Amino acid sequence: MTGIKARGRFYAIALGLAVTAGLSPALFNVIVDPYDMNAAVDLDLNKQKISEKAHYPLWKMARYPQEGAKTVILGDSRARALRNKYWNELGQVEVFNFAYGGATVHEIYDTFRYVKNDPKLRTLVVGIQLRSFDPDHKGGMNRVPEAIKLTGNAFDYYTSWFVAKVGWRHLNQRYAAQIQEAQSWTPRLVSPARATEFEAPGEVPLVRLLSPEACYGCRLPELDGPISLPAVSKGLNLGLGRGYGRWAAAWPALEITRELPSRFERQVRKNGRSDWKSFKFSEELWSRVAEMADWSAANGVRLIFVIPPTITEMQQRMTAYGHAELNHRFRTRLAALAPVVDFDFDNGLTRDLERFTDAYHFNSKAARNIVGELVQLVSEESEPVQKARKRRGELSCPVTAADTTHEISDGIVTMSEGGGCRIWRWSND
Repeated sequence: MTGIKARGRFYAIALGLAVTAGLSPALFNVIVDPYDMNAAVDLDLNKQKISEKAHYPLWKMARYPQEGAKTVILGDSRARALRNKYWNELGQVEVFNFAYGGATVHEIYDTFRYVKNDPKLRTLVVGIQLRSFDPDHKGGMNRVPEAIKLTGNAFDYYTSWFVAKVGWRHLNQRYAAQIQEAQSWTPRLVSPARATEFEAPGEVPLVRLLSPEACYGCRLPELDGPISLPAVSKGLNLGLGRGYGRWAAAWPALEITRELPSRFERQVRKNGRSDWKSFKFSEELWSRVAEMADWSAANGVRLIFVIPPTITEMQQRMTAYGHAELNHRFRTRLAALAPVVDFDFDNGLTRDLERFTDAYHFNSKAARNIVGELVQLVSEESEPVQKARKRRGELSCPVTAADTTHEISDGIVTMSEGGGCRIWRWSND
């Protein structure tokens, strides 16, 4: 019965959609509405998977609550993994995850500017990592201004061909059989070349060829023979220099040799090289993060930086390309701005491949553990903290003295370590 109802609903609007799509996307976008700006018509579409991946900032901005949120999470896909529901499970309900897959520092900064005038805002949790501070990272991409424009102006949203293209993808997925049948009785109004892609026949834009969907699941050519990685620095200081003295204990030599799953292996070999071989640190990008910290301090908003974990072999690659000292200084500079919750060092979590979906991304179990540790740092209520402590596993940040396994300080910055988690703080804090 449900299938008959869905089929009838589709046929009732199919002809109108075909006509209006050929003339203007406006009515089509009002009806399909892939980002739920009006919810005027129910086409029984599960919109999140397609719409969010097509434009992460637009999806998130369309859902930012009008009443705002007390805690906002910013960052890339690793911060996005710290989902609202994990916070809600612990009783932290006024939380909004504003992180995007593939986010750049530009996008983090512009999203901060978007939410900073929210009077409800009390805490900013910013997922951040050294890799993002290369000016060439993702070509300096910034999707946020377009998202602000489309969500802030109904005319721009409803007349957007991009929005219409996403809408057609929804219809093609949900009503594929009905579309094929409809094409048989509306051959002049609906054609695969025009109705589904809004492109001239035979022309495929470069941006489409480069999209993840264009080659999802493709097998990359494999190299013959064992993988050879650059030699890893030996000795306790990892190239930090004699002047680092006591910090040498924080960075023991990364010595790990094991067979990795093929996906992990490719990322360590190829992505690790592209990440770090020509890496340059941008002070301009740094100034944007510093501005966020200055504003937070001046406006009574708690700011916490989170450095997400990568597998230990990825850390090896950064060190092998000579960035160990910069990696350390990155943490101490961040600590001068706000506390830094650091999971990206050699520990039980980063050596446990069962906690990762690939060399960069931790799984949902690890995400819940990380959220639990952050709740203990940001919650103003005792109940969420107690819940978080009850479900703790091996991962435990040095929230209290009892959680701290050891501590190092140079009189300016203090690093406290717990189980798979470090907190870097300015010593005067």
